[in-house]
Amino acid sequence: MEIIRTAFIGFGYRGRLLFRLLQHIPSYDVIAMADPGISSLDTEGRACYAEGEDDYLRMLNEQHPDLVIVASPWHCHVKQTLHCLEAGCHVGLEIKGGLALGEYQAVIELSKKVDRRIYPLENTLFMRENLAVCNLVQAGALGDIVYMTGGYRHDLRNLLLDASGRLGNTDCPEGAWRSRFYQTENGDLYPTHGLAPLCLIAGINRGDKIVSLTSFSSKSAGIKQRIRELSGDEQVAISMGDIISTQLQTESGVLISLIHDTTLPRPRSLNFEVQGTKGIWNGERRSIYIEHLSPHEQWESDESYISQYEHTYWKQWGREALQIDVHHQGMDYIMLKALEADLRHAMMYPVTIEDLALWTSVSPYSKQSIREGRTLSLLPTS
Repeated sequence: MEIIRTAFIGFGYRGRLLFRLLQHIPSYDVIAMADPGISSLDTEGRACYAEGEDDYLRMLNEQHPDLVIVASPWHCHVKQTLHCLEAGCHVGLEIKGGLALGEYQAVIELSKKVDRRIYPLENTLFMRENLAVCNLVQAGALGDIVYMTGGYRHDLRNLLLDASGRLGNTDCPEGAWRSRFYQTENGDLYPTHGLAPLCLIAGINRGDKIVSLTSFSSKSAGIKQRIRELSGDEQVAISMGDIISTQLQTESGVLISLIHDTTLPRPRSLNFEVQGTKGIWNGERRSIYIEHLSPHEQWESDESYISQYEHTYWKQWGREALQIDVHHQGMDYIMLKALEADLRHAMMYPVTIEDLALWTSVSPYSKQSIREGRTLSLLPTS
């Protein structure tokens, strides 16, 4: 595929960010955008489809893109992806789903039937250090993996609340729809940023399987306090705990701890740590300790190891990625280059829609575990 005729469904913050990056990759020819909230001025001369939420159907019928980037609100993803597949398009699917168990099954089946690929756009998979640690683990440098942590630790109160302390920040389109989950749900809403790289590193869904899950919720103090400070309202109903802690166990005995932490003050963090029988890597401090190689019981910088186990993606595209994709330290650009390489049959994209279905299943399972106060067995029943 010499030129990848590309269209967007959803052109908010995330769609615009990816669009800017695609302009630096000559193979992508962005031909159209569909979003009820945009105008022709937003699309820079490209075809604009903004006559209601379903105008993307007209775009698919008229433009016949090779690839559609679906970057719309979460509840639209499955329906829009199915329509893209029916139109013969490959799909770059933004994160995340997790609205119901089995939500992607129809997508998985149709993608096989029409022979079109779905590319989960989970950018943390393409972080330089995460990909290098994947190579490092596969080489056995940390030994047999025993324990891993990850999470989504990002203070979203300014996104969820407006300046007057009202939920549903109309100044931020994402906040307007995303805040509703905090009044109706209690579980890990966003497991993919933390879990996806850990699954890649440990080969989960490629041999090992997750067999049990237990989730816990803290009280909802952080977001309520901010609402009181801004509006004085003491009565706003919030169901989402400030901290959701989820423990996952794999068939081989690996323990994974995930944290969802979005309504308390803190610097942003993905909370990565990978620990095995020969050593441990900590992504937060960018440090590593390998027994008999590192100074005794002392952390050392991981940079020499990251360089030694540099992933092919970063060897090929790392320099340009860091120059072009300053916002996300190169990982979005690397992700788009990996998608391009897969469409050209040069290199396989590292994950599939089946992986996305696994990662996002943590959301409904965590809600069930908290609601019922128990550990869930995820082993298939005969």
